[in-house]
Amino acid sequence: MKRRLALLLTLLLLLPVMATASAEGALPTTWDLASIYGSVDEWQADYDTVMEMLDNYEQYRGKLNNAQDICDYLRFAYYTELTGLQDKLTLYADLGSNLDSTDPVFAQLQAKLSAMHVKEAQLSAFATPEIFAMPMEERKAIFSDPVFADYSYAVKGYTDPRSQPLGEEANAALATMSMALGYPERAFERLEYVEMPYPAITMPDGTVQEVTDAVYDDIIYSDEYSREFKAEANKLYGSRARNYINTLATLLEGNAKHAYASALLSHFETTREAQLYAYDVEPAVYDMLIDCAHEGIGDFQRYYRAHARGLGLEEQYPFDTATYVSDFNPGKIGYEDAVAEVIDALGVLGEDYTNTFKAIISSGHVDVYPAATKTTGAFMKPCDVGYPWVLFNYNGYSGDVSAIAHEMGHAMYETLADENQPKQYHTPTLFTQEVASTTNELLYYNYKMSHAANDDERLYYLQNALDLFTGTFFSQVMFAEFEDELYKTIEAGEALDGEALSDRYLELLNAYRGDSIVSFPESKYHWAEIPHFYQPYYVYMYATSITYAASIAQGILGGRENAVEDYLSFLKAGRSADPQTLLAIAGVDPLKEETYHAAMEYFKGLVDEYERLVDAKLQK
Repeated sequence: MKRRLALLLTLLLLLPVMATASAEGALPTTWDLASIYGSVDEWQADYDTVMEMLDNYEQYRGKLNNAQDICDYLRFAYYTELTGLQDKLTLYADLGSNLDSTDPVFAQLQAKLSAMHVKEAQLSAFATPEIFAMPMEERKAIFSDPVFADYSYAVKGYTDPRSQPLGEEANAALATMSMALGYPERAFERLEYVEMPYPAITMPDGTVQEVTDAVYDDIIYSDEYSREFKAEANKLYGSRARNYINTLATLLEGNAKHAYASALLSHFETTREAQLYAYDVEPAVYDMLIDCAHEGIGDFQRYYRAHARGLGLEEQYPFDTATYVSDFNPGKIGYEDAVAEVIDALGVLGEDYTNTFKAIISSGHVDVYPAATKTTGAFMKPCDVGYPWVLFNYNGYSGDVSAIAHEMGHAMYETLADENQPKQYHTPTLFTQEVASTTNELLYYNYKMSHAANDDERLYYLQNALDLFTGTFFSQVMFAEFEDELYKTIEAGEALDGEALSDRYLELLNAYRGDSIVSFPESKYHWAEIPHFYQPYYVYMYATSITYAASIAQGILGGRENAVEDYLSFLKAGRSADPQTLLAIAGVDPLKEETYHAAMEYFKGLVDEYERLVDAKLQK
């Protein structure tokens, strides 16, 4: 109720300025971290409070043998003031580091948070073994008590026969060791975002520039530069990791070995098995996804061959795929105009949805433009109190507008779940999170295509829609195949070799692209700069999500009865059930092959229209 009143008040205050946002610059574009903590001293005060509160774990020792005491323990550990303060402390430190990973202040805060988590893990090491010491039948009786009525999905693991936790001594030892874990990812981030130099390129005007992400985009997406110059930029951009390839392989190996060790300690045979279990995802989904991608590879390559034909190219290189066959060019789009465009596109989801969208984008929780030390890419971070926090690196290109739709899809999912679910079910799992973001993108591009003034403009946005699908589905499934082989190498007791990984990556790249794209040798090193590989078995969830999003978007746009209501109900359900049950609310079954075939038919339909428009353009 408080959230809804705050939303209404926010909208009333914003109505006069939203209409003139483009003219007056009404939308905030930087984070104000002072709204979380006014100073590091304030942060430290809450940190000290949390460290004292952790001592309260001991009062539950020896009592976790009945429903009420177990419920009280779980509330203390996960759902009350302790967790709220921890989330707030972590949010401040993480956001500060995302703005400047070189800032020693935020590095110190994160080090303190690591110490806090170690202490908590040590003090709580007794709890799970104590509960699991009871026979299964006794546990089933306890967790069927009415006191757990609102926690049934959250506590299901305590009666799952696949759950085999470690004992207290082992838990305590792991907690102590955990302070030394996680450094491969941190080292990768420091190397990737700060210390690894960008190659330099001599621009046509004689100036020398580093080929950063922003400069690369400016070159590749511009009509000002020759194809030869773009090729040079592409090669340089792809070569950045080459001199660090063995270091990066070692970092990834360390991260993967940690994940595999954790899987073994939890009595799983493989890392994949453990990671899918963590998200309550059926193992069959992974292989069905890869089979689906192999089924659609022909249309994937057909799209790129049509693209090359449209450009008049005998050989098409990776950078060529960023060139449009269409002559339409919207130019760079101002941020606020882009926001307005996305809001219009998502109007199909209803006024309540777009009003909440406006409140989030106007909340001061969005950081918009690139900066030298700022984390690249885009993301959303949930917030225990108030709206989620969103980061963009907005440059004004069409893909940046799509990124607004994507990340705000995450933020909307988080907000609607927060408003409609108890704390234990607020934050959706990553497996369903990407469904919300990719559904928004599909709706955005459909809006742009349906509002195109002519076939050439429609062709432009159709290429964007196809690139969204190829990048989110085919590229991510290829990454998933690569990652699966990487873990099988680790699990076989072998080391990761930088050049061997690079060669295998290039093999997969060529298998997916066929002769539709000729890769430069430097393309083989791309795997080394993919941060999502440091989140074990994460990339496949992008591909599953756009698969399910395709079904949802088709239902909404095709006028299926209650399609919008069902989708919003799915968003509001948060993480209150397993992914299969949640997706069923939106009319999707992730365990049916028909779901994956339907996604490939959706993609095939886009390619068919693309070929038609390209060939029609060539005949003029």
